[in-house]
Amino acid sequence: MAENIPPNAPTDIKRQIAYKCNIKELNKGVFVKRQGWESNYVMTDFGDFSRVNIIGVIVAKEDNVLTIEDGTGQITARTFNDLYKVMEINIGDLVLVIARPREFNNQLYLALEIIKKIDNKGWINYRKKELLLIKRIRNVELLKDSKSTANEPEIVENVSTLNSKERMINFIKQLDSGSGASIDDIMTVSKIKNAEDIIQDMLLKGEVYEVKAGKIKLM
Repeated sequence: MAENIPPNAPTDIKRQIAYKCNIKELNKGVFVKRQGWESNYVMTDFGDFSRVNIIGVIVAKEDNVLTIEDGTGQITARTFNDLYKVMEINIGDLVLVIARPREFNNQLYLALEIIKKIDNKGWINYRKKELLLIKRIRNVELLKDSKSTANEPEIVENVSTLNSKERMINFIKQLDSGSGASIDDIMTVSKIKNAEDIIQDMLLKGEVYEVKAGKIKLM
């Protein structure tokens, strides 16, 4: 069945990669909402996932809602209009799922695109070995702590540019695990007014430098 995509949508909307991941990393990630045609995604220790590829066992089923377990955690998966996709899926089945992470009432779930039964249970061990090869790029728990701190009530009118810059320096230090701090991560968690301008000013003054595109380090 063809995807229901509006005619004026971006032409590459069908070609997003379904990243392999485990449920634990997905559940502890940070869900990020984007504007317009940009896809929402989950920020995890191993990357930003707007579309995922998961192998797990069905441990519960109710109408259009499935609960999937992969040995690291559980997550619910839903289909809204295409009930035929789950009709032949039963509790105990090992399945491969392609889905998009979504959030409702601060609860993460998967919007099903594809679900297939897997007969060979050796695939779940093979997937575990595949995931061990993926490199960690950040610490999401640190991001959550930083986000929580950034969301504490403050009197914005009394925050000087200097204080904002000092806070920016602290965020860069916290988010730099050795290979630089992602500018996107800084912007997401800092909530500092004019954060982009402050970063640009620090780059021009040589107070930070760009390790590679989108990543900066303090001098």
